[in-house]
Amino acid sequence: MTYNQKQLGTRIGIYLVRSTVIIGNGIGQALDSEYFSLSRGLECVWSSTDHLSMGHKSLIISAITEATIDAPPSSEKQLDKLQLAIVAIEYLNSFTINDASWVTEPAQELPQAFKKFVHEVALHFHRSAHSLPDDFTDPLSDFIARTKSHIATLNYDNLLYDALLASGVLDGYSGSLIDGFQRSGFDEDNMDRFNTKRFGWYMHLHGSPLYIGNRKAMGIHRDFLDPDENSHIVLTHVEHKKIIIESSPILSTYWRRLDKAIRESKKIIIFGYSGLDTHLNERVQSYKNEKELLVVEWSGEGTKDERIEYWKEVTHFDNLSLVQLDNILEFVDW
Repeated sequence: MTYNQKQLGTRIGIYLVRSTVIIGNGIGQALDSEYFSLSRGLECVWSSTDHLSMGHKSLIISAITEATIDAPPSSEKQLDKLQLAIVAIEYLNSFTINDASWVTEPAQELPQAFKKFVHEVALHFHRSAHSLPDDFTDPLSDFIARTKSHIATLNYDNLLYDALLASGVLDGYSGSLIDGFQRSGFDEDNMDRFNTKRFGWYMHLHGSPLYIGNRKAMGIHRDFLDPDENSHIVLTHVEHKKIIIESSPILSTYWRRLDKAIRESKKIIIFGYSGLDTHLNERVQSYKNEKELLVVEWSGEGTKDERIEYWKEVTHFDNLSLVQLDNILEFVDW
C-alpha cells in the first residue's frame, strides 16, 4: 500500500509515540548471508576493480597484516593501519622539494583510488537484485506512517531504501520521512521540519553509494553510477569512522540529527545490528536512563541470557527487551 499525503492526513493529529529505529546489515544477511558478507564484497571488488593498480594494491597489503594480492583485506578491522597511512599520504602530498613530492606516484594516487574502491564495494551491495519481502516492509511502512518514527541505517545496500521509497513513506514532504535531499542537492536546512509531528528523518549514518558530492542519484541514473572519490561511504576501522563522518557534510548532519531523533523518541529499536560500532554505542548509552530499548537480532548470535548481558554491556541499559528470531525479517511487532 502506498501512503500518500491524503491517506496520512487523518493521522496527523494523533499523539505520536515515536521510536528511533537503528538498522544494521542484518536485514541483508537474513536474505543472503553470502552475498551481503563484507568479506565477500571486498574480495569480489578487489579481484575485478579497475581503480586499484598493482602498485596501489601492493601499498594496501603492505599496511595490512596477513593480506596478500590473492588474499585481500576482508574486514573493517584490518583497515586500521591503512587508514593511518592514507591520512599520512594526504598530509605529505602537501609538501614538495623542488616541485618533487615526498611520496611516490602510486602513493600519491592511493587516497583517491582507495575512496573509489570503497565506493565500488558499496555499489556491489547496492546492485544485489534482492528485495525485502512485503510481509516485512508493509508493517514497517505502516509503523513509520503512523508514528513518524525515525530510521537510521548502517548498511550500504538499497534494501530498506527502495522498500520505503516504494511504499511512499520515503517521499520527501509528500511522505513521512525526509533525508535532506531536494532537487538542488543536499542541504542541512532541508532536514528542518516545519511541523515535527508530520515527518521523521531517514539517516544513512554510514553513507550510501547514491551520494556523490552534494547529489543523490535517483531513477535510471543509479544504473550508471561509477566509483567516485567524492562519495560518502564509511568503510574503515571503527577507530577512524568518526574522522570519515566529520569530513562529510551529509553524514555529519545525520549524526547531529540522530541525537535529536532519539531525544524526541520514547524507544530505541536496534534491529539487525552487531553492536560493534563504538561511536554509535556511545550515542545510545547517553540515553540509558531516559528511553526504552528493544533489540531484535538473529537467534544464532547466542543464547538469550548471553545476549542480554552482551547488550547491557554494549548499551549500558539495565532494562532492555531482546527478541531473537531465526529470521529477523519475520518481525512485525513494531
